[in-house]
Amino acid sequence: MTTSMFKLSSLHSFLPVLVGMCMGIALNMMVAPFFDEMCDPSKATNPQNVIELHQRNNNVRIKKETVDNHKKAESSFKLDPTVQQTVNMPGIGNPKKFVRPRFASTELGIREKLFVAVLTSPNTINSFGLAVNKTLSHYVTKTIFFTATKTGMPPPGMPVVGFMQQHATYLPIHVLKYIRDHYANSFDYYMFITDRTYVRAEKIFELVSHISVSQDIYLGSAEIDDDGQKHCSIEGGLIVSQSVIEKAFTQLDWCMMNNHVSSASITLGRCLHQTTAMQCTDHGGDKLYKYYHVVDFDFDDDIPILRNDARFNTSLSVYPMPDDISHYKVHRYFCQLELNLTKQEIVKAKENMVYLSEFGPGGRDSLTWPLGVSEAIQPKSRFDILRWSYFTDKDIYFDDDFTNVKKLIGADKVDVTEVIQTAFGRLNRDNGHKYRSFSLLNGYRRFEPARGLEYTLDLEVQTNNRGEKEIKRVHLLRPLNKVELVPMPYVTENTKVYLVVPVFEQDQNDFTIFMDSFSKAVLDTNDNTELCILLVYKSTDVKSGHDAFAVVKQTINYFINKQNDQEVKIRWLAMNSNSSFISEFEIIDRVVRDFPSNALLAIGTIGMELEQDYLNRVRMNTIQGWQVFFPISYWQYKQNLAYEQEPYPSTVEFGQKYGHFDVNSYEHSSFYVYDYLVGRKLLSSTEIKQGQLLDMFLKNPRIHVFRATDPALRNRWKNISCPTHLHGDRYFKCLQRRSESLASRAQLAKLIFEQQEKESGISGTAAGQLPRN
Repeated sequence: MTTSMFKLSSLHSFLPVLVGMCMGIALNMMVAPFFDEMCDPSKATNPQNVIELHQRNNNVRIKKETVDNHKKAESSFKLDPTVQQTVNMPGIGNPKKFVRPRFASTELGIREKLFVAVLTSPNTINSFGLAVNKTLSHYVTKTIFFTATKTGMPPPGMPVVGFMQQHATYLPIHVLKYIRDHYANSFDYYMFITDRTYVRAEKIFELVSHISVSQDIYLGSAEIDDDGQKHCSIEGGLIVSQSVIEKAFTQLDWCMMNNHVSSASITLGRCLHQTTAMQCTDHGGDKLYKYYHVVDFDFDDDIPILRNDARFNTSLSVYPMPDDISHYKVHRYFCQLELNLTKQEIVKAKENMVYLSEFGPGGRDSLTWPLGVSEAIQPKSRFDILRWSYFTDKDIYFDDDFTNVKKLIGADKVDVTEVIQTAFGRLNRDNGHKYRSFSLLNGYRRFEPARGLEYTLDLEVQTNNRGEKEIKRVHLLRPLNKVELVPMPYVTENTKVYLVVPVFEQDQNDFTIFMDSFSKAVLDTNDNTELCILLVYKSTDVKSGHDAFAVVKQTINYFINKQNDQEVKIRWLAMNSNSSFISEFEIIDRVVRDFPSNALLAIGTIGMELEQDYLNRVRMNTIQGWQVFFPISYWQYKQNLAYEQEPYPSTVEFGQKYGHFDVNSYEHSSFYVYDYLVGRKLLSSTEIKQGQLLDMFLKNPRIHVFRATDPALRNRWKNISCPTHLHGDRYFKCLQRRSESLASRAQLAKLIFEQQEKESGISGTAAGQLPRN
């Protein structure tokens, strides 16, 4: 009993000691790492570690204070929670926020290739300067013209920078300052020329493209100053690299104070020599800068001699030009020279292809015609066969799925005429010009996506001597040119679309169907689209006081109330029509008054089945100041002709049997209000009454018209009316469109056959004969 009581009392006396040791060890493990970090100089020098240290100390302080308040115990580690705890470290401030560049090329240090600074004057910018701009600017990356004084009205499209400095010898230093302020690190190479310098810009760009950007480049046509130093002549053209011009930026004040009183080239040369200790050279890497200096140059007198001068033909710059006309003549000469050299290279390439084909599989039989053009497509099934269209000099047969024969007019006529003339000219040249006339017997053409437009012609030619006639078959190919990417402005799918739908009295029966389609595509998905319904009243209805669109307005109010607390996306307008025919411009003129200039309008019809994909394509294909969109929509055939039995489907079914893409339909379009207002000013009053919206945009040279088939835009069949007062070929196209909208050719042929069978059966029965099955 005594022993048990002793053990129990010992356990009670040892328990506080054990608990205190555990708490001490735990507290030491919690606090010790922070003191280690404070004492570790390698971690304390990192600003990020300093921030983390402050946060950790604050956490410990708050936790410790909480324990002390509860336990009322003293501790050697106690921080005042009202005072911010910091660790003072010299040389360390708040870390700067890293802002990433907007473009990946900026972050990666990718520069443009060539900047050209043209030194000009107000007296020569409209002659010499304009000649330089027309022959140089479209080959290099950037071209800016600089003058020592302010200029008046420069030629359109020419960027001109003028300085308030009367001395032209200071101009190169001002140009360097301008480049430092605006294009300091944007280009790999910078070229300086005067407006009296002719430069083969394409060759210059090719030269700098083959020089390493890691080299210090200062090359051009050299001239020697009074001190015996070599400087590149601006008049002959000089090129400096990014690394050299960066060094010149550091001594621009010295360069301004030490200019040459009579030579801008020496002023710039001394500036570059002071900062880089480099002298002018005519080579960069393994590339040579060739130039040709002319004296009292007269193109017509000197070119017969210069055309045989290899140094002139291989030069990259020719200077000085006596006048702008000589500048254009020299440019024409070098363009013809480049064309001849290109033709020679093509001939050599063909000869090499023929020679090398002997060592390849198949030998010379493996060569395609023409040489270097893709091989013709081999169809894998009957659906891949490309159709040939037959034509004469007047008509073309089976040009598409809907026509048997049509007149050869317009671009087709010009194309066929040019092909026939080319074929006869080549035949005559290859046969010693013995043919004096020709006539087209047969012509066939097809378009192959991988090659181009192919032709096969049967020509009847007549000889010069006896008038004998021969029949020659020739094959021609108009190959596709090199595909180029057209730069387009950036657009997003967040743009708000204003869908404008005119409603006439005959459209009221289909209005509810259209609104159901709009509700599913826009209201249910909360798409950023607003519907504007234009109610077109007749003058007689307005005078009678009868509201012809009462039911339509009730339907509109129903769908407006259906939106609940959402933004109202439906509104309606009204207009009066004084005639039975109303033009597109009258409708749009009434609508654009209620929209800002930057609004995107999409013109639609009641019979359309709206889908969200179509609205997104409207946003992507319509660009303000650049492009308008006229989709080729899918139109339904007449249901009782396309379907063999009822009930007919409630929606427009997509398929070859049920509809077609109507290329003559222009009811649907999208454009910005600003582009419409600009194009509207180009039209006369007659064109407004008789023309189409598409014709207006085609008349504007700055607007691209984009057409493409859109399967997401489907239209219900409607009876197309063709007023006889339509001008030009619009009436005949309307008749063609109305006939094509009924059914496919196969379906119409079947109906005609059945009708004939039915009629012959009735007549046979009347004659006492049995009808045929």
